[in-house]
This record gives sequence, structure tokens and C-alpha cells, in this order.
Amino acid sequence: MSSPLFFIINTLLTLCIYAFILRAWMQYTQVNFYNPFTQFIIKCTQPIVGPLRKVLPPIGSIDTATFLILYIIALLKFIFLIYSATTYPLFSGIYLLCALLTIVYSIGNLIFWMLIVRAILSWISRSYSPLEEVLSQLTEPLISPIRRIVPPIGSIDISFMIFVFVLMILNMVAMHIFGQWWFIVSL
Repeated sequence: MSSPLFFIINTLLTLCIYAFILRAWMQYTQVNFYNPFTQFIIKCTQPIVGPLRKVLPPIGSIDTATFLILYIIALLKFIFLIYSATTYPLFSGIYLLCALLTIVYSIGNLIFWMLIVRAILSWISRSYSPLEEVLSQLTEPLISPIRRIVPPIGSIDISFMIFVFVLMILNMVAMHIFGQWWFIVSL
């Protein structure tokens, strides 16, 4: 399980999941489409989403093609993890639920890292940054309710820390509820 091939495949599948989560999230929150980071995500995912969208059109603001691809990649990642880490059968019906757990874990992990990068950029960046703009557009709806309850103390905004703390608690609760399945998803 600690082989370089496992690491490479797991990392590639995780990055694909993140790309499709970001695509769906960016479409939902209507971030600046002309931002270079947004363009990068769209161009990376378009070769797969574009053809599938012809067969599976969006339902309202929900991009069904993106969600289907996201689910399939999460299922493949979970099957890969199971096959690499345990002696479970190659496929079982529970894996369909575990693919959803993989997506939920990935969303939480992605939010965690986006908040960390946004906080670091706010400390070191003194000019316009396309990445900082997208991160702000994506994470501000999550942070602003906390900021309304706990305003910045002086020039220190602790809403990021509070949200990260809540994410950690939710991760522990999920580990308690889903046990070994959550552990496998978090690999």
C-alpha cells in the first residue's frame, strides 16, 4: 500500500475528484468565468463533461454530467483503495454508498485546504491574485455566517479557524459513524 504506484494512482484520482468538485462548485456559485484558475479547471474537465452533457443535459443549475463523472471517479477511487488496502471483494453494493462518502470526504478536505491557502495568501499577498479571487468567491459563503457571529478581533479574523475546527469535529463524527469505511475513504 505504500508503493510509489499506489501513491501516484491515488493522487491522480484525488486530483480528478477535486477538479470535478471545483467545476460543479464554481458553476453553482457563479465565480468569475474569466479568471485563469477557473479557465484551467473548465479546460481540464471539458473533454469529459462536454460529450457527456450532450447525452445528459443539466437539470436546472445542477450539472448532471459533472456529478455523474465525479461519482464514477469516486467509485473507481474507492474500489482502487479497497483492492489495494484490504481483501474485500472487487465489488460490493456497499461501494456505491462509499463512493458518496469519498465525495463528502473530498469536499471537506478540499474546503480545509482552500481555507488554509486563502489564509496564507491573505498574509503574504499584497496585490491582486486570480487564485485568491476564486478562493474568496468559493469560501466566503461558508465563512461569512461565522464572521457575523464572531467578528474579527482587531485585525485577526478567527472565522477561518472556527470553520476548520468544525470540519475536524465533523471528520471525527464521520469516523465514529462510518468506522473502517471512513478510514479507507481518507487514505
